[in-house]
Amino acid sequence: MIYNKTKKTRHKKIIIAAVVFLLIYLSVSIMNILIEPDGYFVPDYEKTDISEILEKNQLSEEDYRELFYQTGIGKTAVDEILSSANGKDELLEFQDNFMRKNNVLCESIGIITNQESIVNDEGQPAYGFNLAPYKNGYVLITKATHSLGWRHGHAAIVTAAENNETLEAIILGSNSMLQNINKWRIYPSFIMLKLKDASPEKLDEIAQFAKDNLNDIPYGLTTGLTSKKNPSPENIKGTQCSHLAWYPFMQFGYDTDSDGSWLVTPKDIANSDLFEVVQIYGVNPEEIWQ
Repeated sequence: MIYNKTKKTRHKKIIIAAVVFLLIYLSVSIMNILIEPDGYFVPDYEKTDISEILEKNQLSEEDYRELFYQTGIGKTAVDEILSSANGKDELLEFQDNFMRKNNVLCESIGIITNQESIVNDEGQPAYGFNLAPYKNGYVLITKATHSLGWRHGHAAIVTAAENNETLEAIILGSNSMLQNINKWRIYPSFIMLKLKDASPEKLDEIAQFAKDNLNDIPYGLTTGLTSKKNPSPENIKGTQCSHLAWYPFMQFGYDTDSDGSWLVTPKDIANSDLFEVVQIYGVNPEEIWQ
């Protein structure tokens, strides 16, 4: 009798544990489904003819605004693109890409983390857009990653533009590493940022600092979680994507955490007044990340 009672109790505990696990799994799945529409933006306004604007010798602020809404390209990048021989055609291509609706696939990239990617008709990853001109020290952000119903996104810093090189802390279990910037072209949402009023030399310094001090560092899930008071570079034991994209600027006196809270996130960086927007894709021009 005692044996049967113990056996029944054990079975009961197993059933309860299974039900709890199932409820957690269903809750997380539902939360992930609910936040899917927030991952990327398809323009819900009319595609306009921007060719007349592109023929002007001097653009007004209204022209720059119209180009931003139609192409996702900010003022600094518009000027640089238009200075090239094929600049007008390039901006028309940016417009076509920006206004297009993509096929998007969401899949698991970790135990609790999912990522959205642009895919072709066969379901294979595909580039959705071209990159605006980028320089060392530019920051890249996507909303494409989320965990347990939280759309935390991902961030990186350009460390060697001439080599298409970025530095990123990708996922728990791997060290931060150098990557090719073109991987960002498969994300259905993308934000490229440039520190305002910073010289190319200063951006080079920040990029080199990041590469010298934050490359090949273990992914630290709790880095910056309890305090943003960071140790000196030689004492850093871990990093994560937003910390990696924030810390180098902080070392040069630029706190790019827009809300100044206990944790810096890609969203905080995207909303920092210290940055200007170079390019967006799959992002609402009215609300970069609200």
